[in-house]
Amino acid sequence: MKFKWLALPAALVMAGTLVFGAGCGEAAKPEVTVQDGYVYVDGERTDIQVNEPHTPEVTVQDGYVYVDGQKTDIQVNAAGETPQASAFELWKKDNPDYAGTEADWLAWLDRLTHPQEEKMQYTLIENGEFSGSVVSGTATTQNGSLKLQNAVLRLAEGVVLPSGDGASWEAEIAGTLLTGSATSAQILVGEPFTDLGRVYLGVNKGKKMLYLGVRLNTVYVNFGWVMESGAFFNSKHTYKVGLRNGEYYLSVDGAASKPMTEINFNQEKSDWPESPAQNSADLNTLIRTVAAQDAVEMTGLGASGFTWNADIQTFTVTTSAPVEYRRLLVHPLANTKIFYLGSSITYGYASGGAAFGEIIHDLTGNPFQKEAVSGTTLVDNETSSYVQRLRNFDFSQNPDFLVVQLSTNDFSQGKPLGSVQDGTASSGFNTSTVSGAIQYIIAYAKEQCPTCKVVFYTGTVSDKWGYKTAYENYINGDFKKICEKWEIEPLDIFHTRYTNFTFFWNDDIHPTLEGYTFGWTPLFMQYFRDHL
Repeated sequence: MKFKWLALPAALVMAGTLVFGAGCGEAAKPEVTVQDGYVYVDGERTDIQVNEPHTPEVTVQDGYVYVDGQKTDIQVNAAGETPQASAFELWKKDNPDYAGTEADWLAWLDRLTHPQEEKMQYTLIENGEFSGSVVSGTATTQNGSLKLQNAVLRLAEGVVLPSGDGASWEAEIAGTLLTGSATSAQILVGEPFTDLGRVYLGVNKGKKMLYLGVRLNTVYVNFGWVMESGAFFNSKHTYKVGLRNGEYYLSVDGAASKPMTEINFNQEKSDWPESPAQNSADLNTLIRTVAAQDAVEMTGLGASGFTWNADIQTFTVTTSAPVEYRRLLVHPLANTKIFYLGSSITYGYASGGAAFGEIIHDLTGNPFQKEAVSGTTLVDNETSSYVQRLRNFDFSQNPDFLVVQLSTNDFSQGKPLGSVQDGTASSGFNTSTVSGAIQYIIAYAKEQCPTCKVVFYTGTVSDKWGYKTAYENYINGDFKKICEKWEIEPLDIFHTRYTNFTFFWNDDIHPTLEGYTFGWTPLFMQYFRDHL
């Protein structure tokens, strides 16, 4: 088992310097104790704080690590080690890429062998007192309440909300969410890398909604719950919103929990046929897209353009321990260089030229170049075909990916499909056919930059598009054979469920901005993450 480094909150780190003989006799172990919430080693207090009085006892027997006498599946090579080698040193020798400390490692082992649920608790507002700083507006404490006026606040400690398998959290807010003439607010906000990628808990009086939302570029996707009246938010209530057993829920004033059933885009389009469980899964996918992991750190109350006017007595959050969370300074795709080659779908014909390439760049800051001209084909016509424009890319820049659209124009224009040819040299392919042009593009890219990964993607098309059958047959036939020959994993968007959602479409083949944002971008970003 290879250990994956997990950055842990300081309050969960439990450690001691445990030294022992590795099958060659015993050496003295320091005495490790816990007093007053701190770890002591040989009577000397360390800076390590713990939630409970436990320090794991780590030993090595028969090449395996044991924690508190329980055998793990972690192997170390103990043969030939000196009597003073520690279990951590032995394991580190077999896992040289591990970048954490021994304390991190010990804490991970303890969780591995003691899987009791861990909790994190955050108090944001208590009796009207707030721990943090005011970015804009005002926040004043009066009569046990925090009164906010057009406020944006920065939390003293970020709140990590986990969203992966088995994760749970609950935020409890007591008070008036909107005061005066206020109509909306983002009341708990995280911006992992850029303001164009944001996760938030929000409220909107006009839509009568309390919701969890994600901003991707210029699109705000809001999932949540509708109240009987928007005026409900102008009076005092207690709200509990959270994640449990894979689904998000809301309880108001102690009533039974309600599942998440509503969704809208930019507070407008809201025709959505999915179940609460699917809505929760979709929300988690968008969180992962923005935060690059199954957790997000919420760092503020209110946001620029979505300030908060409220009267709040308490605001607390309890979460399962975010063991998979890492504080990333930049998005993992920030330095991933991508070339895009295609026609109108790659360009963004129905979204003002903003397609997945631009959205990914805005979320990650990654360098990219796009060669996308509407109406063009894979088949070479010696003017603006994919084959011709491929040469506009400077492969000496060592791109990580070349992303190529499986053109719909070749099918609507009746271009010859050709066959899957043998060979791997670009000069050997007939670019006057679809199959020949695809293989030429792959071969040319590999010749110019052997490390560049070539990605062909299929597009979604509606059932009304007259060439759908021909396009689908080619995807399932010769296109699949080409990908197998070149050992390329295509990005198959054609078979996704997003063909069902009408407002994702401008026409039979072109996505809207909502379609690119919600349906396509997460698929591309996950593909890039998986294939780096």
